[in-house]
Amino acid sequence: MPGRSAVDVGMSGARVVVSDPVYETTNNGSTWTAVGGSNSGKPLQVEGGALLTFDGTTAKVGGLTFPAADEVVLGKGGKLVSHRTPSAATAEVYDVATKTKLADYAPPFALAGDTVWKVTEPGHLDGKSLTTGDVKTVLVASACTVGPGAVNGRWAVLSGCNQVVDVVGPQPPRNLSVAADAQLGNGFTVQSSGADLLVTDLNDPALGQRRYGPIRTTGPSFRADGSGLAKIVYSDAAAKPRVITLNWLTADPQEHPDTVAPVLTSATAGDRIRDNNSLSFEWVYDDPQDPNSPATGVDSYDLRIQQRPNRTSPYSAWNQVPGWQGLKTTGASLTAPIGTDTCWQVRARDYAGNVSAWSASYCSEVDGTAPSLQTWRIGDRVQLGGSATVRWAYKDDTGIASYDVVYKTAASGVAFGKWIYPANWQGTNITGITWVPRLGWDECFMVRARDYLGNLSAWSAPLCSVAPDDDRAFTATGTVTRATSTLAFQGTTSVLKANGAYLTKATAAGQRIALVAIHGPGQGRVDIYHANIKIGTVSLAATVSSRAVTYLPATVFRTGPLKIVSTSTAPATIDGIAFLRAP
Repeated sequence: MPGRSAVDVGMSGARVVVSDPVYETTNNGSTWTAVGGSNSGKPLQVEGGALLTFDGTTAKVGGLTFPAADEVVLGKGGKLVSHRTPSAATAEVYDVATKTKLADYAPPFALAGDTVWKVTEPGHLDGKSLTTGDVKTVLVASACTVGPGAVNGRWAVLSGCNQVVDVVGPQPPRNLSVAADAQLGNGFTVQSSGADLLVTDLNDPALGQRRYGPIRTTGPSFRADGSGLAKIVYSDAAAKPRVITLNWLTADPQEHPDTVAPVLTSATAGDRIRDNNSLSFEWVYDDPQDPNSPATGVDSYDLRIQQRPNRTSPYSAWNQVPGWQGLKTTGASLTAPIGTDTCWQVRARDYAGNVSAWSASYCSEVDGTAPSLQTWRIGDRVQLGGSATVRWAYKDDTGIASYDVVYKTAASGVAFGKWIYPANWQGTNITGITWVPRLGWDECFMVRARDYLGNLSAWSAPLCSVAPDDDRAFTATGTVTRATSTLAFQGTTSVLKANGAYLTKATAAGQRIALVAIHGPGQGRVDIYHANIKIGTVSLAATVSSRAVTYLPATVFRTGPLKIVSTSTAPATIDGIAFLRAP
């Protein structure tokens, strides 16, 4: 190449740059143009359309400036440049075109195109695109590291392990030891060897080599073509720039076509039963790397759903919603009516057009089932204690939001009133109510539950309890003794001591009668009448003395006088009578 002397050289395509000072030519040396600045004894860096020069204390590239004393490295292809102040823990990585800082990286690392390559852990060479954020991992030997300029095109020349690896795939690693001054071109390495340059063909599994020269040995200067062509430029023994085309290099090994479809690695539709009607589905696919079928990456997704309005209905046909075909996102959502069960399936395609099979179904149902009653109890139908409690428990697919409780009562001698809805018992979270029973009063409760979607159960069956009328509430006729007993309800009894003696009450209302009496040795029997109709006979004889409640047969609801008549000469000890307005 005629013209200028070259202390240092660089090249990108038809552009050849020499120094010092910096000149360039694009017409094989016929014309040289002063660029300005110098390289201050540092190797010229010409990559893609970018040139790194030095002007006094300033390093310049594409409108970016840095202190010349700092470490400034132009990435392969000229898209990225790194800058690190002396002894700093990390280097800044900039986009040359936009002059925007993109990231900080701790050295060592390599820049190629828009990608930063770094050994992130032993055996893992990761390349992260600073444009898309995509990360590619190449498995390497555990001792490998990668330094500036060590990734170009298909190949990475690694330090510490003497290995050259294919970062595109699927070529196997080559074992190669290079000199400290070696540079990586697109498909080859070039390094000084005595008075010559030694070029190694990386595309050739046998790593064929050729020599060129002689080169300038006082501070030899040579560079691989920064545009990716198979060319080198060097300063010869007369300090003149020379360009060599490496037309003997083996052709770039072509990738085998990607024939493997993406693989689903995870997917979720959330809880099987949902307590809200906002449904979502998310998924993750991987396009597997195969030595015989390198991955091209996941391009897009198709989504389809099928639904049923309730658990007893069949599912609809699969619906490929137009807006969910060719998705670039990895999630979708919809709003479903209460009770609707929605099943999702997804498939993925890679950039080679391989489409996976539809995934398994991932289903979630908007809870449309009301809570179910699990526990509902009130203790004894006839309450003989000082307090009474009604308790309940419900079960639901998603959870209980609240309860409604109602009650109705019947005072002694009368029928039930209407159901009462206390305000603080509606939409409550209590699961039990305790009260003090009133003598002769029948008290009933119902409960229902709702879940968080508003599904409301039916009212439970009524549960009732009654505190009996004490024996002292009855009028005695004949031989009757009023007595006390530690066994007795309220502590008192009335003892019918003769055949025909009786207790009576003028007005009693109910559907069923329960007799509270002291049973034991020597006790007699009684007949019970309600509204002048005999309801039944109760024997009080027993081997051990105790208080007992005897429920007589249920009848139609009646209102009228009640009469308890002794039908034997043995005593009959009566404790009380309960009137049940409901069974």
